[in-house]
Amino acid sequence: MYVLKQLPEDFIVREISNIQCKDNDKYIYFQLKKREMNTLDAVKLLARVFNVSEKNIGFAGSKDKNAITTQVCSIQGISKEQLLGSQLKYIGIELLGYGDQPISLGDLEGNYFEIIIRNLGQEKMKEVKAIINYFDEQRFSKNNVKIGKHIVKKEFKEAVKLIDEDICTIHLQERANDYIGALKKLPLRLLRLYINAYQSYIWNKTVAEFLGKEGKKMSYSLGELVFVDKSERFLEMEIPIIGFLELEDYNNDIVKGIISRIMQQEGIEYGDFVIKQIPQLSLEGGLRSIAVEVKNLVIGTGEDDELNIRKRKVRISFSLGKGSYATMVIKTIFL
Repeated sequence: MYVLKQLPEDFIVREISNIQCKDNDKYIYFQLKKREMNTLDAVKLLARVFNVSEKNIGFAGSKDKNAITTQVCSIQGISKEQLLGSQLKYIGIELLGYGDQPISLGDLEGNYFEIIIRNLGQEKMKEVKAIINYFDEQRFSKNNVKIGKHIVKKEFKEAVKLIDEDICTIHLQERANDYIGALKKLPLRLLRLYINAYQSYIWNKTVAEFLGKEGKKMSYSLGELVFVDKSERFLEMEIPIIGFLELEDYNNDIVKGIISRIMQQEGIEYGDFVIKQIPQLSLEGGLRSIAVEVKNLVIGTGEDDELNIRKRKVRISFSLGKGSYATMVIKTIFL
């Protein structure tokens, strides 16, 4: 079985940014290069080092921990001298310029990947033009989906227990049973991540059921994914990510029926995604393409794998649009 990320250097990600820099303005734009640390943890560390709120640091997309990643960030409330004077383990910073707006989620074109696949025997790899656009394991972590569902269902006590953060525990010691207050102690984008994970789980389940009759099943931590040949057939089709907006304008009755059944199984309604106790967490949903294009795919020739005796390694590179997962490309290549 192939192995990914045996070393951080085996998985290199470079953000394809659409940010335009100015010579001087309110926000500093910088390039963050990190290893063995996810983006939220890197932001938490930078906020502590520079003594600013995490809200003062913006980024366009969350990057994995077990990789070497490069992305554009913004920061407010410090000087460029402070920024460039920092010396941090596992983090490198390069000044890019300035802008009048913070960098926000989605402010990117996509990502470029250079990946080494290890521990190969005689497995065959195939060229792919497109992939089914599933959310992969990195989206879900251990309890993200459960936490997200608890928040949507207004089961705040259960959510806090699963999050298990010291800042929540300290708040509850001071204000017993104030679970909403405990949640509010956490960064808003972290709380949104939990709800996004739940939405993503339902989206994956919807797509797998929609493709189920003609595809090949593959297990993952939350159930089964279904893959099909020639995924590019679905490039023009979108599946709803559910939120508080109902699907009145969505015209595929088969998909609407699948979503309705899944929501019934989950015991949720569209209105549950309105969270009056923390209004900023109310999410309206949207549309996500079933399939996405894999651009500039290059599959190298096999080499001896120095980390795994009598095995081969292969280097591959490609680009994906924002929000799509390189690990899904790897899965598809080996189908």
